[in-house]
Amino acid sequence: MRLLKIGRDVTCDIVMQSNNVSSLHAELTLLNSGDIMLEDKGSRNGTYIMNQRIKPNTPVSVKRGDAIRFADVELQWSQVPMPEDNSAYKGLYGIGSHFNNDIQVSGSTVSRYHATVKQGRDGKMYIVDHSKNGTTVDGTKIPSNTNIRIKRNSVVVCGGVPVDLRNLPWKTDIWKYVAGIAACLVLAAGIGVGIKTWPWGGGKIFTDSELYDRYHNSVVLLVGMYHYEVSAGDLDSDLLEMAGIPKKFKLFDNKLITEYDPDYNSIISQSTGFFISTDGHILTNLHVVKPWLFGEEKEAREILENKCRILFHNFASKRDLQSTLLGGDAVLDAYTSQIKVVGVLDRIYMIPQGKIFSEENLEKCQEISKQENENIDVAIIQTEKGELPKRSRCINVDSIEVSQDAFKTGNHMYYMGFPSFSTRPQDESGIQLEAHGGSITQNFEFLFGFDAASDHGASGSPVFNEYGMLIGILNSGHEKQGFNYGIKAKYIKELIDNPHKK
Repeated sequence: MRLLKIGRDVTCDIVMQSNNVSSLHAELTLLNSGDIMLEDKGSRNGTYIMNQRIKPNTPVSVKRGDAIRFADVELQWSQVPMPEDNSAYKGLYGIGSHFNNDIQVSGSTVSRYHATVKQGRDGKMYIVDHSKNGTTVDGTKIPSNTNIRIKRNSVVVCGGVPVDLRNLPWKTDIWKYVAGIAACLVLAAGIGVGIKTWPWGGGKIFTDSELYDRYHNSVVLLVGMYHYEVSAGDLDSDLLEMAGIPKKFKLFDNKLITEYDPDYNSIISQSTGFFISTDGHILTNLHVVKPWLFGEEKEAREILENKCRILFHNFASKRDLQSTLLGGDAVLDAYTSQIKVVGVLDRIYMIPQGKIFSEENLEKCQEISKQENENIDVAIIQTEKGELPKRSRCINVDSIEVSQDAFKTGNHMYYMGFPSFSTRPQDESGIQLEAHGGSITQNFEFLFGFDAASDHGASGSPVFNEYGMLIGILNSGHEKQGFNYGIKAKYIKELIDNPHKK
């Protein structure tokens, strides 16, 4: 791949001598396939193909010889390098910060299309640098646009950032790739899970509709009920009641509701989960079973805890309890600090896709396991019957995607769940989940970002890649659509393999 900058600035690859042309007007990307992409970079006077202005910051495909104009200057195709003859190579692998690359490398010093690895017909590998900040092989900077031989143990650094080349199809690994594909094919045949393509092809890519057909009977709606209680350590609970602090309560607009009845006054939450075993284990978020540990619920609980402490402290001060009963201000403060507000899960129910939402169709579940690290928002519950409902199926978690390749920016993702369920219409077909596809947008230690639309209630939804493999579980998002996040499947696997029993 090669990127050509076009504009009035002398640093551009193709310089236009016109005041109507912006400093950086547009970019041409020459792909390894021979295709050419043109993108206007938000220029003042526009970029035109056949006298039709193109949309800024949106790549479009063009062909050599097309009539292209930048403001008032026509593109001279003689200024655009001819595509390189790569017929002698059986594989081309781009390296750079852009998601179009086969090996994506992050860093401000890494060019979008930094270098290309070429595999000869004999299996030997070569690297070609075409960047601004250069590439080194085993500590030596290599010349630009020159084939340099590399080996499996070569140390390649692009723009000062080391590059992991292990996933390239090295000649010595060919039988490992064959064996890997054979194993995946057997696995896919037995459990119906998609397989990932290797760099030189193979494997099935699923459409979003195919993924829906495959997995929609694995996803369930969850309804949780919980309340808050006051824990007071060594403090006499009668003193709490005298101070006007209830032992059990729920919240409404951060206010105490003292008439607590677990059958009617619990707080109700709605979310998503999915089956992962035939004995009715359901994977969901930790914040679904313990919402008081996260976000606004956590903040409200802490505010309420402080209010309870103030209530007791004021009551004790007015009654002069610090001297008569508790033994002074220091002891009063020690007692006050023991007051804590804790959340209690009353019950959690599940209802499968396609069932009518009614009390008789709600099946009770129990908490089984959760991650001990609150940064890893994952938990497991189980149906009270310990089995799958009819027509339900589990998502296989023995073959999930845990590699970093799954979270490259631009990779396709697809989730299904119950966002905004309470506002959705229902009929005799029962509850119906929603499914949305999008792209990976960010990659963090525990989380990955994606731009598929979501809403409250989708927490706990499974997230798949285009090969039908589970890559994570949706756990959060912003009201502004396009900024949603999921926990990586790696941490799902850790919880399943090493459960933390309740």
